Amino acid sequence: MKEKLTFFDFCFGIGGRRIGMESAGLECIGHSEIDKKTSETYEKFFKDNRNYGDLTKIETE
Repeated sequence: MKEKLTFFDFCFGIGGRRIGMESAGLECIGHSEIDKKTSETYEKFFKDNRNYGDLTKIETE
């Protein structure tokens, strides 16, 4: 079975790039946005991801 490629959506606007990536078969595993209005719009379209907020404050393993 082929493993699905994933991506993390940084500074995404309202999700146009995500639509293109998903139509190419990739799966979004999260996003990062600090603008409240942009986030509200994005989350109306895409309800399946967590917004990690400010990308400069994301903890890595």
